[in-house]
Amino acid sequence: MLAAVALAGCTARTAPRVTMLGDGVLVSPTEQEAEAYCRNFGAPMRFLDEKPAGSPGPYRYRCD
Repeated sequence: MLAAVALAGCTARTAPRVTMLGDGVLVSPTEQEAEAYCRNFGAPMRFLDEKPAGSPGPYRYRCD
């Protein structure tokens, strides 16, 4: 039983870090966390700031 609980804890994903600014604007420290947050709701994501791929965050976006 303890082994099953330990294994389940290792495979669980962490929740994406998100800050809600209001009016539907969200901020996450990485692109991956922004995409994961919108994916949780099945909503397409739209970045509000034009940044080259892989540039350091924070990333402002909306889940449309």
